[in-house]
Amino acid sequence: INYLTFFYKSTGIKKYYRPKMSTAPKEKRRNSEKRKEKSRNAARCRREKETDLFYQLGHMLPLPHNVCSTLDKAGIMRLVLCQLKIDKLLSAESGQDIKLEEEMDTSEKELKIAEKEQMLESLYPKALEGFLLVLSKEGDIVFLSDNVSRYLGLAQIDLLGQSIYEYSHPCDHEELREQLSDRPGLNYISSKPEREHHSFLMRMKCTLTPKGKNVNLKSATYKVVQCTGHIKLSKSEATPFGQLRPPVPCMVLVASPIPHPVNIETPLDTKTFMTRHSMDMKFTDCDERIKDLIGYTPEDLVGRSFYDFHHALDGSQIERCHRNLFAKGQTSTGHYRFLAKEGGYVWLETQATVIYHSKTNKAECVVCVNYVLSGLENNDIPISLDQLVGRDLSGVQRSTEKIFAPKIASSSAEYPLWLMHDKGE
Repeated sequence: INYLTFFYKSTGIKKYYRPKMSTAPKEKRRNSEKRKEKSRNAARCRREKETDLFYQLGHMLPLPHNVCSTLDKAGIMRLVLCQLKIDKLLSAESGQDIKLEEEMDTSEKELKIAEKEQMLESLYPKALEGFLLVLSKEGDIVFLSDNVSRYLGLAQIDLLGQSIYEYSHPCDHEELREQLSDRPGLNYISSKPEREHHSFLMRMKCTLTPKGKNVNLKSATYKVVQCTGHIKLSKSEATPFGQLRPPVPCMVLVASPIPHPVNIETPLDTKTFMTRHSMDMKFTDCDERIKDLIGYTPEDLVGRSFYDFHHALDGSQIERCHRNLFAKGQTSTGHYRFLAKEGGYVWLETQATVIYHSKTNKAECVVCVNYVLSGLENNDIPISLDQLVGRDLSGVQRSTEKIFAPKIASSSAEYPLWLMHDKGE
C-alpha cells in the first residue's frame, strides 16, 4: 500500500510535484570540460615557466649550486634584492675599477674577478675577529659574511634580507634605531662619502651551546656583539627629470662577539692579565703578571675599586661601559688609560663579563680580561695622589715656595712687579 497516495486521496490535498531540472546537452557539457582542462593546462604551463625563471635567477646569484637548489621562490627574491643593494653600494667605490675593466679583454676580466673572490674568501674572514655586517637604514641585513655561523651558529643564507630586529634583543632596538637613523645636524646628501665612527654593543641570537652544539632557533640564547664601523653612502642616481636622488645610506660594521672567559681557547700572552671583581667593581683577585706590566702587586689592588685607577679624562667612556656591563652582561671598554703604580699610565682594553651562579642564576662577580696595548707612558708625571706614595719628593720644586720665600737682594729681579716694594727699599 502506498501510504502517501492514500493520504492525499483521503485528505483531498493536492500533491506537489517538483519540476524536473532540464539537463544540459551532452555536447555542452563536453565543451565545458574541455575549457576547464585547457585552463588547467595553461596554469600548469605558467607555473612551469615561473619555476624555470626562478631557477635561472637563483643560479645567477654568487652562491654555490647546492645552496641555490634548496631555495624557494621567496628566498630567491630576498637574496636577489640583497645582491642588487650590494651592487649599488659597491658601484660608488668601484667606479674607476669598472672603467679599467671595460678596457680589458674577457679573459683578463675573469682572471681579475677570480683573484678578488679568492682574496675575499680566504684572507678577509681570517683577518677579522668577527664577521662583516651591512645594514640598511631600515635595519635589513644587506650583506653578511659566511663565517657568521662560526660565532652565532646561524647560516648566512637564512639571515640575508631579514630584519636585524628579528635577531637582536628587544631591549637593544632603540639604541640600534638611533645608530641607523640620521642624526641632527647631519645630512646624507653630503660631499663626504663616509660618516662618523660608530661603536655600540648589541645582543644577537645565538644557537651555539657552550659545548659547541647547534640548537633550534626557538631555543637560542643571546650573545653580546661589539659592532664598530661607519655609514657608507651609495652612488646618487639621476631621475628622468634630471634631478639627483639622495644616496642610500648603509651601515658597514665589523661584529666581534665578546668571548666568555670560560670559553677562551687560546692561552693568554704575556701582555694580558685577568682580574676578578665584586659587583661594586672592587678587586677580589688579580693575576701576578700585572706586576711586570704596570707595577702593582695583587695585594696593592685587592679591596680597592677599579674606578680608582683609570685616567680622569676617560671617565665618561668608563661610565658608559659600566652601564652596558650590568645591562647586557658583557662589555668591551675600547682603549683607555690605566694608572701605573709610581706615575704615568699604560693603555688597556678590557673585556668584562658578569658571572652568574649556576643554580640560583644570580650575579656573583665580574671577570675582566685586560689587554695591555702599550708600554709605560709619562712615568715621571704623577697623575693621582696614590702615585705619590713611596716616591722620593726631595727633588720636587713646589710652585709656591719661591713666591713666599724671604726676599733677598740677589733675588729681587726674579720677583713679580706686584710684590716689589717702593724704590729705596
